[in-house]
Amino acid sequence: GSQIADKTLRQSHKSWVSAIQWSPTDPFVLATTSHDGTLKVWDIRSSLPLHTVKATTAKGEKSLCLAFGDGFIYSGGSDCVVKKFAL
Repeated sequence: GSQIADKTLRQSHKSWVSAIQWSPTDPFVLATTSHDGTLKVWDIRSSLPLHTVKATTAKGEKSLCLAFGDGFIYSGGSDCVVKKFAL
């Protein structure tokens, strides 16, 4: 099949993107997490991420999911740890 790609956001993750979620409070903000172990916060009006944080506890671990909640972003990964990041 064919693929549709939007090149607005520059490639920033170094491995597969495992989750993406829009901010529930800001229509221009979304977060992504990846098998590279990072979580990134984006403003879609810019091509570069606003923030990049290490979302796993050890090198080689994968960040698998994320969720927004009460002014925080939560992420979980293959290290079996849920981490909480302030927005």
